[in-house]
Amino acid sequence: MPPQASESHTVNQYINGSSGGSGGTGGEQGGGGGSGEGPSITYGIKTQQVTINHHGIQPHPAAERTQIIEWLSPINFFLRHADISRARQAGTGGWLLADPLFKKWESGSGRTLWCRGIPGAGKTVLVSKVVDYLGANCKNNNIGVACIYLNHKEADEQTPSKLLAGLWRQLVLDKDIGTPAKKLYQAHSEKHTSPSLDEVVHVLRSSFGEFSKVYIIVDAIDEYPEAHRRILLQRLAAMGPTFNLMITSRPHLTPDASLLNLRALEIRANDDDVRKYIDAQIQTSSRLLEHVQSLPKLRRDIHSKINSRTVDGMFLLAKLHIESLSTKNAIQTVRETLTDLPKNLHANYNAVMQRIESQNEEDRKTARSALIWVVNAKRPLKVSELIVALAIEPGARRLNTANVLGIDIILAVCAGLVTVDRRSSVVRLVHFTAQEYLDSIQAQRFPDAQTEITRTLLTFLAFDVFPNSLPSRRTQGFAFGLARRRQPELPPLLEYSQYCLEHAAGQPEAQLRSMIVEFLGRAVRWKQVMEFTWSLPLWIYPWPSQPAPLWIAAAANLLDTAKFLLEGVPLRKHPNSAATIAVALDWGHSQMVELLLKNGADGNQWCEPYRAPLVVVASHFGLENIVRVLIDHGADLNAQGWEYGTALADASYSGRESIVQLLLANGADVNMRDQKYGSAIKAASQRGNKSIVQLLITHGSKTKAESSGLKLGKEESIYECSGSESGEEELTDEEGSGPEWSEGEFTDEESSGSEWREREFTDGVWNYTMLAIR
Repeated sequence: MPPQASESHTVNQYINGSSGGSGGTGGEQGGGGGSGEGPSITYGIKTQQVTINHHGIQPHPAAERTQIIEWLSPINFFLRHADISRARQAGTGGWLLADPLFKKWESGSGRTLWCRGIPGAGKTVLVSKVVDYLGANCKNNNIGVACIYLNHKEADEQTPSKLLAGLWRQLVLDKDIGTPAKKLYQAHSEKHTSPSLDEVVHVLRSSFGEFSKVYIIVDAIDEYPEAHRRILLQRLAAMGPTFNLMITSRPHLTPDASLLNLRALEIRANDDDVRKYIDAQIQTSSRLLEHVQSLPKLRRDIHSKINSRTVDGMFLLAKLHIESLSTKNAIQTVRETLTDLPKNLHANYNAVMQRIESQNEEDRKTARSALIWVVNAKRPLKVSELIVALAIEPGARRLNTANVLGIDIILAVCAGLVTVDRRSSVVRLVHFTAQEYLDSIQAQRFPDAQTEITRTLLTFLAFDVFPNSLPSRRTQGFAFGLARRRQPELPPLLEYSQYCLEHAAGQPEAQLRSMIVEFLGRAVRWKQVMEFTWSLPLWIYPWPSQPAPLWIAAAANLLDTAKFLLEGVPLRKHPNSAATIAVALDWGHSQMVELLLKNGADGNQWCEPYRAPLVVVASHFGLENIVRVLIDHGADLNAQGWEYGTALADASYSGRESIVQLLLANGADVNMRDQKYGSAIKAASQRGNKSIVQLLITHGSKTKAESSGLKLGKEESIYECSGSESGEEELTDEEGSGPEWSEGEFTDEESSGSEWREREFTDGVWNYTMLAIR
């Protein structure tokens, strides 16, 4: 019998709570509300038993299918759809399905229906109606249905490749996942690498072949970053003529020209839908039900004041109105409220905040803390994470279970602004407009929000039970190898705590200086322990074996902290001093680079991993502000690197015209020869950068270069790039045409975000792979 590996670790901290009360109403068109989640949190850390033999892990076929799906498609839209669908009021949305434009879209092929509506019109819940309708009608007709729910809070996670993979995951439900997916998994699994956008598109397109028609529905495209939006829509548009695409957005967004057979449809709250929803809410509100039973005319008064016309097509406004009425104790109070209903969302949110402020001090404090977390979280929080965050006291060394609140209490004191997705246990604001409103008042209402979050996270990470009680890297590695998304169960808030330094940058640095510096001293230990869990760029970036706090501060852009660490301690006395400015440059932190230069860093030093001077590396990656800072501090603009030649030549090759102009304006030698490209003008011509070629010629570039003492190689015409009317001007390179630049082309997705350099050290030589992390 082969040996079995199993390992269990337990942090002796348990929170046992009740089942919790009723949850908030989710979705734009409201609903009946779901059952809440009580404060039951177990700090138990267990790993899955894995059977290993000399051939390695041997998964069961069903387990292998799950592994491939979780690896290729970490985003599961089934849960989100189920929550929205559950919250939808029964009997609403039928008007959309009966609309002639929808019917024509449904019956045709290769069509796009762009549904535009004002904020709060009910677009998201209508999408769930369409998905359920198509799914029910097409179940036995060899027709595929898949959807995407976009969320501004999840933009970092919802990359185009992951969204497209999410569509694939829905289409292969109860079907064979296909050979392309299996081969792709085999090609990447042992290397722990992720599939490229092109690879995901290939797998998705192969799944389309299993259906006679496919319907794709994308909700809230306006909440998606513009660069990623363009990539997603272009990739979808290229999927072929057998699928129909439906998109929802706010009215300001112009439909993409690449979409086929495009038709636009306006989304507004339907009067019949509003009436059904109001009646349902009256039935579920004990106070309102009692009022209308005592005075039946009150129901008619409510309908006359809350309908599609009075709410100006915003279903969300009707929802907020009826929630406000449901809190009134007397019929007279209901009548008074009806005569003075807020006219727009902003006024309605003001009224909600007034209700929150009118609560007793304890409820007001709880609501304030909950809103700070939900509004400012870098990603949506789980219920358990929010509960733990609100229970942590400043300076505590352990979690006091007596501070733990049930989620039903938290929802109640937030007066409807916060809801919970029952199936996924994700905490959200009631609507994107609530996020916009709370962002607009944050400076006045919650000026210390980032400080409060940072204090809580750093206090949590300083608990006595951490980090020694956590699973070893070996234990986490088993789970990572089995399935990248099946990691050991960790204490709530621990995974989110990787954002601690992102929250710390800025105002918190001055208020929490000692806490931040203390954490920087322990950060390397946390990076080691959480190797398979903390996945933010900072934590997977290659660190020195013993990084100084200043080095970590430079990487995390903790500018005020870096100033403090440099007070009275010259840069040269800090460990990793030479690497500190290199990491600040690598992350594009121009102010940090300038601070280090002012404190003695050498602007002409080499960035060792790139084997090039700082100014060359900055030019290569398009860091114009840093190039400017280096120029101001006397950097040699004609210095050459082994990998990238001169700054001018590399910027010319990369098409970075503004940097080329900056370098030329500050004295870079336009005819400087280098070992990489030969010259700047040859570098520009190789990539067809015509405007840069013209710019170099304007600044005196010799289009026929000669080299003293070196054998001249073949001549290459730059006629097409320079725009010359004759083909006489030629560019002569040294030693033939010179080495080709082997970095490779970026995909659209890779070039759209900031670029991070992942390095692998092999035989003493750094090898670089460009990854896109927004």
